[in-house]
Amino acid sequence: MHNKRKNKTHFQRGKSDKPAFPRELMDLAARMAAQRMPLPLKDDATFKMFLSDPAPESNACLRSILSAMTGREVTTARVKNSELVPEMPKGKMSRLDVNCEFNDGQKADIELQLTKADDDQKLRALFYACKLYAGSLKKGKLYKTAPSVYQIFLIDFDLFEENVNPKGRKFYHRAMMRLDDGSVFADRLQILFFDLKVPGEVQKGLKNAANWCKFIDGCTDPEVLEKLGKDESWKGDYKMALKAYMKIAAEERAWAYHLSTDRAEADYRNGLILAKQKGGEEQALSDARNMLAMGLGTPAQIAQVTGLPLEEVEKLAAGQE
Repeated sequence: MHNKRKNKTHFQRGKSDKPAFPRELMDLAARMAAQRMPLPLKDDATFKMFLSDPAPESNACLRSILSAMTGREVTTARVKNSELVPEMPKGKMSRLDVNCEFNDGQKADIELQLTKADDDQKLRALFYACKLYAGSLKKGKLYKTAPSVYQIFLIDFDLFEENVNPKGRKFYHRAMMRLDDGSVFADRLQILFFDLKVPGEVQKGLKNAANWCKFIDGCTDPEVLEKLGKDESWKGDYKMALKAYMKIAAEERAWAYHLSTDRAEADYRNGLILAKQKGGEEQALSDARNMLAMGLGTPAQIAQVTGLPLEEVEKLAAGQE
């Protein structure tokens, strides 16, 4: 994301091989987690943690998303190693956001793509899907036993803007191999695109997929959550998603990874997240400015985390408008 450069935490590893984030950043992460601040899911680290956490509700969310987006009933699912090893020396290494296996060997990769990169995103999707499919068959097995593979992209822009559509952006696109007469050549490999902003009409049978996109895109917005909670047909999924989300949002580790994404790290280096000056008030003001700039919570929530008076945070917010 952010031109699809993967999150760089810029940390040193110790003997335990666990991330050793800067102490100041960990202090801020602890405060954010303690106050249950709204944690964005639209970065690689938090999104993967949301779906791969050992808690049963996270696995239930993974199964629900896979079912909603592939159109198949999903009974079992597990997140696998995210690295696709190249087939040749010096081959291109691919690192997937959520690489998973479900229903007796079927495979899926769920990727977040928030901005257009300079490279060709459609060819990138094809490359990922082909590597996923090529690695799905074990030695000695017949080709006809190869499982279905789904390369899923959650995008936040119009990838198909050259397609003339009087109704504007479409929520869903599916790509598979077809013959020149339009008939399906093979459907074992499918590339699926879902627009996180859920524009236009939602195609039949994709309401649950649309709700998941709305949740991932708008989980930090109370109004979005309120609307999703009122959808009677999605109430069970909503409760499950909210439980898994609140668990992740309460973890210092999740906040630390989020705050050390490329964008947050750049802000950190420029002194926008953590002031170089020591001292409680200056630190609190610096944290508040940064949280406002990144849209991390309402003024009331930011006042709780930083300990600043609400009136002071509201003045800071007014100054940034």
